[in-house]
Amino acid sequence: MKFFLHSLAKAASLPEVVSGQEISVKADLILGHDGTWPKMLSVWKQGECRMADGLKALFTVDHAFPAPTVQDRAMQQEMADVCQEKNCLIYNHGEGVLHQVVAEKENIIPGMIIVGADGHVATSGAFGALAFSVSPEGLVPVLETGNYSLKVPDVVTIYLEGQLKPDTMARDVALYILGAHGTEIKGKAIALRGSYLEKANSDSKMTICNLLPEAGVVTAFIVPMDSEAEGNIIHIDVGFIEPMVAVPPEPTSVSPLKDLAGKKVSVAIIGGCSAGRLEDITAAASVLKGQTVHPDVTLIVTPASSQVANEMDQIGLTTILRNSGAVIMPPGCGPCPGKHFGVLSSNDVAITTTIRNSPGRIGAKEAEIYLASPLSVAQAAIKGVI
Repeated sequence: MKFFLHSLAKAASLPEVVSGQEISVKADLILGHDGTWPKMLSVWKQGECRMADGLKALFTVDHAFPAPTVQDRAMQQEMADVCQEKNCLIYNHGEGVLHQVVAEKENIIPGMIIVGADGHVATSGAFGALAFSVSPEGLVPVLETGNYSLKVPDVVTIYLEGQLKPDTMARDVALYILGAHGTEIKGKAIALRGSYLEKANSDSKMTICNLLPEAGVVTAFIVPMDSEAEGNIIHIDVGFIEPMVAVPPEPTSVSPLKDLAGKKVSVAIIGGCSAGRLEDITAAASVLKGQTVHPDVTLIVTPASSQVANEMDQIGLTTILRNSGAVIMPPGCGPCPGKHFGVLSSNDVAITTTIRNSPGRIGAKEAEIYLASPLSVAQAAIKGVI
């Protein structure tokens, strides 16, 4: 069975589909958050602001919570009112960042169709879902009809084989793919499989699926072991991957971390939707235990969810991090959207586990943002240099 094409055909109520075909699929779950809500709502209100019968929609308040401005607070209150009226699920009490909350609260199964107004809904592909990103405006017709229209993309199957080196993480694998194969996977659906993924936990799988959209992929997902390979095939032995870093101005500008060795940093950020899970923070704490953050560095840690934060507390990670000099933020997106909780000045050089390093992403356009793994970020936070 060709998992991707079979799943799309089933969702479109068609016997089969082929690459390039225009289809409409039934959405199983709609996703959004406070970052894209204002634009979405303004378009939704231009019509009848109706919602398809039986459609399940889930929204989180994670980009600016607690509200940093009066305007944000007013928007969040309206968001809660509309969600209550439309019977949408809303998580607006600090439960965490959208993609982590969905993984914790919903039963995500292989082949289910998810459509969301965020660039990284493919995180759910870690569980085999086919998750598609749309603009805030593009989410409105899906809300109104329950259907999502798309042209079936070509598929690229990436085999990830082998075992990671001790100083590398799933984040390094994702960065390697962006750098080495970014051009050939752009505009494609990425099917992930291989012996590495068969042994990897859900945290690692989510990290990889989360970051690949930065190469412009349509979606990324882990395929069931019994399915056929689809499309062009890429083989990667993860055992040869070393710690990687994406250099400004884009996530696909990737180099081995050692090439940037000695680069001074002033801000280090660990957490958010890409690397704020327990595996990530455990790795960072293993570096920071008994150490002190460099006096010239601000280290910010943002758990991806309140569940992760509770687990951190239970196994003592919170104390380790605070004792090292790290600042622990409420669960959510943290500094990544550049709204609050650690924006950068024009003089800052940041090494982060966030998802984008374009100019102005986390504050001043002149700031430099380097994307790396939690291990690499923690090491830089202690030394003051990459």
